[in-house]
Order: sequence, then structure tokens, then C-alpha cells
Amino acid sequence: MLTGRDGTLAEARAALVRADGAVLIGPAGVGRTALARAVVADLPPRLFATVWITATEASKEVPFGALGRLLAGGHPALHPALVHSTMLTSLVERCGPARTPVLVVDDAHLLDGPSAGVLLGLVQARAVRALLTVRSGVPVPDAVVALWKDVGLSRLVVPALTEAEVGALAAERLAGPVSRSTTHLLWQWTGGLPHLAVALLDHGQEVGSLARDSDQWRWRAGLAVPAQLADLLDRELDRVGRPGEEALAAMALGGPLPLPVAEAAASAELLADLEQLGMLRSEQRGDEVLVRLRDPMLGAAVRRRMSPARRRRIAATLLTGARQATPRGSHAVARALWAVHAGQPVDPPELVRSAGLCLYADPEASEQLARRAWQEGGGASAAVALSAALAEQGRAVEAYETLRTAARDADAAGDPTARVTVGVALAAHRLWVGREPRQAYDDLRRLRAEADAAGDSAGRAELAALGVLVQLFSGESAGVLASARQLLGESLPRGARLRVMLASVVALVLAGRTEEAVRVGRTVVEAVERSGSSAMPQIRGMAGAALALAELWRQPTPTGPVTDPATGRWPLPPDPLVSGLSPTAWPLFDGYAQRVSGDRAGAISRLRDAVAQQAGGNGMFRAEATGWLAVTLAEDGRPDEAESVLREHPVDAVALVPGLRPWALAAVAAATGRRARAGELMDEAIVVAHASGSWLVELGYLIYAAHLDPVAGPARYADRIAEALVHVDAERLVAAGRAVIALAGRDPTVILEHAHRLVDMNMTGEALKVAGEVGRRAGVTDTVRLAVDLRARLRSAVRDDPARVAGLTARERQIAGLAARGLSDREIAEALVLSVRTVQTHLGRAYRKLAVTSRRDLSDALRPAG
Repeated sequence: MLTGRDGTLAEARAALVRADGAVLIGPAGVGRTALARAVVADLPPRLFATVWITATEASKEVPFGALGRLLAGGHPALHPALVHSTMLTSLVERCGPARTPVLVVDDAHLLDGPSAGVLLGLVQARAVRALLTVRSGVPVPDAVVALWKDVGLSRLVVPALTEAEVGALAAERLAGPVSRSTTHLLWQWTGGLPHLAVALLDHGQEVGSLARDSDQWRWRAGLAVPAQLADLLDRELDRVGRPGEEALAAMALGGPLPLPVAEAAASAELLADLEQLGMLRSEQRGDEVLVRLRDPMLGAAVRRRMSPARRRRIAATLLTGARQATPRGSHAVARALWAVHAGQPVDPPELVRSAGLCLYADPEASEQLARRAWQEGGGASAAVALSAALAEQGRAVEAYETLRTAARDADAAGDPTARVTVGVALAAHRLWVGREPRQAYDDLRRLRAEADAAGDSAGRAELAALGVLVQLFSGESAGVLASARQLLGESLPRGARLRVMLASVVALVLAGRTEEAVRVGRTVVEAVERSGSSAMPQIRGMAGAALALAELWRQPTPTGPVTDPATGRWPLPPDPLVSGLSPTAWPLFDGYAQRVSGDRAGAISRLRDAVAQQAGGNGMFRAEATGWLAVTLAEDGRPDEAESVLREHPVDAVALVPGLRPWALAAVAAATGRRARAGELMDEAIVVAHASGSWLVELGYLIYAAHLDPVAGPARYADRIAEALVHVDAERLVAAGRAVIALAGRDPTVILEHAHRLVDMNMTGEALKVAGEVGRRAGVTDTVRLAVDLRARLRSAVRDDPARVAGLTARERQIAGLAARGLSDREIAEALVLSVRTVQTHLGRAYRKLAVTSRRDLSDALRPAG
């Protein structure tokens, strides 16, 4: 419970020993009482004696109520003028004449006026040292305020825990490492309040929501209110009264609400009071002010108390307020959900659209919307939306049966358009859920013939677009480029055109044409952004991922996409009105980027999250997550774990990256000393990549294979690497390839130059491999000494640098370092010749990765351990 409190603990103890005392002030649940107990626990007993009193709501109603047990003869009968001297006598009796009394007053904001006055007098007279705990955001007696304002007690703010501190608390409580995604969830769910975090951890272990997955603890379920917290939160809700709870219920049902909508559900004065009490908070987002609950745990507690009738009434109020206060297109998902809760009619197409928008952030809400649409006669499109929501929840059989029922309905109605719509969905189900890309492609070819016969041009376009995606995820990048070139020359509906374009972006990356991929990718992203922030989530997510993959190989500071922390299913931020959680770095990309940079520990942690997230639903990147994790584990000397990952999550036929399986098996073989077998498997992976036209992947495999045999490998693969370099413009991978060619040339000075080049490209792992070979090429020379020194520095950096462990890019480390020294955003921008917005973007990512929230935390976060 005291994780992250060392500094405050030391300050409070020093204030008691050297001065008159301290006041610990912070929000409810932040651990003020536990901290106060720790402060007095280690005071020298021969010098100090502790007397503890607790103020309560009940004692507040009685004069001197909080001091009752220290007043001989009972406080009701005692004359007020005698209270001060009676307190002194009582304290001397309890503590003895040789020891200084330390009077601890827990919840001092609840002191009655007379008790607060006596406390002030005792401290002013230097009769006691005082340690108070006070809740922030609530009225406090004037005499208590005077203790820090006039008398000089140290006022120490006890903040909520940072994300890193929640992670440390969880690791200590669970006696093992906790996944970063789980840490992020716990932190957001609890608002960093220690007692909520501890209760949630204990509850998760008890009911199985929190389980050990390989070497990490991971949360596997949704948010719940532990029994040990239910009463506490209920008492807190009871104190705000019926109007206050109604306002909180609106927030709990609606998520973050635009201020005008919130004011339609509750008066501005009531909202201000609830914010003052710390139960609501507001934030500026663009031109909008959003009002949200203190933390999701409070929302879960409010929803638990909400009857169906109350839910219906509040939803109707929110819907009315939204119609009056915001444009029709804004917050579409929330509007649709409120209409469903309120029992009001909604057009099935609107329900289907909203179900698609929240599919990846909240598949349960998506199911609710799609099921209502199907019940209201939404037809094939509603059935497809419902099937997708069921599949995302891992209910594959229900998803398939839903589509089969819709197919029978389309046949019975003789509706060719509906048949194509359902047929596309069945082919997609066969691809993503069944993991059968070849069969899915055959289904699409049959359906295209039917669409041609029916003259259904829109259906034909959708089938063609999905066909390109099937090719892409079958490892056929050259075929994708040819198909995309042909289709983009035709007249396609906007959605189909965007899907074909984004498939071509990924294929261009795999082909090694990253500059062109970035150009096309930005065009797709801009087109999707113009459609609205949450439009077409599948296209938006894929476009962001494709662009990030292209930039990963072009610059040492790639910009990774973000995702919903609860699902991690897609690299895009969710509609804030759906999940209410802030986005986090996408584990799949984050882990791969850390692997490329040489941070195996960070990569393994993030890729474990990615494997868990991709294992369910339509896990498009399941093979990549598994393959990359297995390779990284093997490289880290953990082949048994790598084999276990491959057994539990086999690399199947649905993969963007060709040759993943033989590469992973080669890494395991190399880690177990079977070098010859590893070489054979890498040659197999190289052949597969070459056949698919994936020059970038082939170059990566050639570099990997060359390093398997440091003596003969570079010479064996140098010519083939040189051939691949002609086709690849990915600067970081090109640098690694040229380094292997330099190894084949055996000139130590040239090799060392390439090692430094790799360091500049933020590829520490590759630099280590290259620098390690310098000693093989010559005797003890200055060049060798420099190489040894470089290796030592690189190993130390990987092991000890918190920025590298957290996965910060070179630019993020640079900007975070300047910010930690006190430079403003504008000063950093001028120093680095960047825009202020760019500085703020990089600094925001650094905050998220380091799990800090302000500049004052950066220095500690960036300081190496020890």
C-alpha cells in the first residue's frame, strides 16, 4: 500500500521530528491513513509517544466529539474552558513526562469546531507534535486550515499513484511481474488509488480474472466491483444524496459527456459540487469540454445500483440532451446505445453503423446494437454486424450460425444483394476465424461470378476488395500489388477503394518500397480522417498499422499507433464515449519496434500482451505476434518458452509476413545449438519470402541467417544481401544489410563504422552483433579496443537505461531529457528546430511509456537504477 510513498514518508517523519508536524492531504482512497501509520511506526519510542484519534461524521455533530476518549469525566459534562488543560493532563498520563506526544488525527476534515480549536491551541503551545490526514476537495474547519497556513505544519499532498507505481504495487502484491497492458488497465480503472488497486488485485485472484500467463500476470476479464469495495463505494454514493447519484448515474451510463449534455442531466451547480468532492472531473478535448467520473470503478459501482427503470429514464434524458446540444453526427455510438436503453426507436442502419464503430473497443455493446437491429428487421447487414460482434467475443459457433441463418433467409427471399453481403461475411469468417485463406479465396471467386451474373457492381467491388486482403494475409505481396493496380483503375465504392489502397500499402512495405508505402499510406489515413475520427475502424486501424510499419524501417524514431488498453485489438483510439479509457501504445507494434531496437526484455513483455490480445476473435495479426515473440524468446536464450508459445499458438496460414514459421523454428534451433538445422530452416524462410515478392522480409531473413554463423555466414550471404538491397529502401534494414557485407570484407575499421551507424539508427541489437565480430578480424588493436568499449556501453544501455527499457525512441529520449531539465515545449522546439506540436506529441508518448504524468516526474523516471 505504500508503494511510491518513500519521499512523502521521509518528509512527514522529518516534519514530526524536527518541527511541529505535518498534514497529509489527498483524495479519498489515496492511502492517507496507511501512510500516517507508517510515519509514526518508526519514530524513536524513547522520544515520542503516539496518540491516535479518528474524526467521523457522527463525532462531528457533538462538541469535542472526536476528543471524547482523551477527556477525563466525559466530554458532554466538561466545561469548554477546562478542555485544553484536561487534554494536556491526559496526554502526559498516556505518554509520560519524558516523551513528546504525537497526536495523530485521522480525517481531520471531519473535526467538530471545538475539537479543531483545541487542536490548534495544543500545537501553537508546542504541547504536541501533530500529524493530520485531510481529504482534499471537501470543507475543512478554519482551525485545521490555520495549522498549515498560519502555524506552519508541513502540508504534504498525497497524490494518486502513477501507472509505474500501480505496476510496482501489483508486482509486489502478486509476487511476480505484471503485463504492461494489465498495469495500464488497473491504473485507469482505479484512478491510481491504492486501496482500490489492492482490492481489485485480490478479487481478480479470487475469481480467476487475474491469472499467471507464462512469466506475467494478466487480467482476463472486464471490470468488476469487489465485494470488499462495494460497501465503501455505496457509503460514498449515499453521502451525495439522490440528486448527486442521479448525476453520477448519467455519467456512468454515458461515459465522458460533452458539458452541454451533462448539464441537461444535472444542474451546473450540482456538477461543480461533485467535481469539488472529487467524484467528477472535466477536461478540454479540442473545442469540447468533457465531464467524466473520477474513475471507472466508481462508474461500475453506480451501474450496479441502477435499476432497469432508472437506466431507461436516464438514457432518455441523455438522448434528449444530446439532440439539443450537439450535432446529429457527433457521438453516434453513445446516441444509439442510449436509444436502446431508453426503448426508443432507432433506424436499423444507424444501429448497424454504430455496432461497427464500437466493434473492437466494446464488442458487447456492438452485439447489443446489432441484435436490436436484427430484431427490428435490419436484414443481412444486421446479421453480419451481429456475427462480427459474437466472433470478437470468441463465440465462433454462434457467429457462424448467425450467418448461416441469414444466408437461408436471403435464399428464401430471393435477394441476390443480401446473398452477396452474407457470402462476403462467411468468407471473412472462414479466413479470420477458421484460418483458411485458400478456401476463403475460392468462396470469393464463386461469389464474384454470382455478383457478375446478377449485375451487382457494388457487391462485386466488395468481393474484390476482400479478395485482395485474403491475398495479403496469405503472404502474396506481389499478387496484391498486381490486383490492387488493376482494381484501382476501375470505378470502386469509396470503402472498397480505401481497403484496396491500404492492402497495397502493406504490400509495398513488404516489397521494400517503403517510401512509396509512406506516401500512399498517408493518403489513406488522411482520407479516413476526413470521414470522422471513428469512421470505418477496420480501415482506420489497418491504415495506421501499415503506415507505422513503413516508418519503422525508415527512421530510428518511428511513430507507433495507439489502441484501446482493454482489448488491444486494433491500433486506433476508441470512441471515448464507448470505453471511457485513454488509449495506450499498441502492444504488437510496440513489442516489434523494441525488438528491432535491441530491447529484448521490453519486446517480450509487450509481445506477450499482443499474443494474448490476438488469440481471440478475428486475430488478424495472430501469426505475427506469435512468431515475433517466439523468435525474441529464443534470441534471449529461452528456447523452451519459445517452443511452448509455438505449441499453444501455432503460426498458421493467415500471416502478412511470409516465412514466419520456419524463421521462428530456426531461432529455436539456433538457441538449442542446432546451427545446421537453423540454417536449413532460414533458407526455407528465404525461399518463401522470395517467392512472394517480399524483398524487405527476404533481406531481414538473409541478415538473420548470416549472423547464425559469424565466421562463414556473412561471406555466404553477402552477394544475396547485395541483390536484395537494390530492391529495398528501408534505411534501418539497409544499414543492417551493409553491416553484414562489411563483416564479409573483414576490415575491422569498416566494421566498427557500420556498428556505430547501427547505433545511430537505434538498432542496438544489430550493433552488438557487428561490434562483437571486430575482435575476430584482428589482434589487439585500437580498433578492437574501441569495439569492446562500444559493446560494453551498448550492453549497459540496454540493461540500465530506463528510457530504453520503457521503449522510448531516440527522439523521445532526447525531448524527455530536455523537459526533465526544465525546458519548456517552446524552448525544446527552438533547440531541436521542431514545431511545438511535434515536441508535445513526442513528449506525450514519452509520458505514456514512462508512466508519468508531468515534468516533475521525468527526472526520477529517467534516472538509471542504482
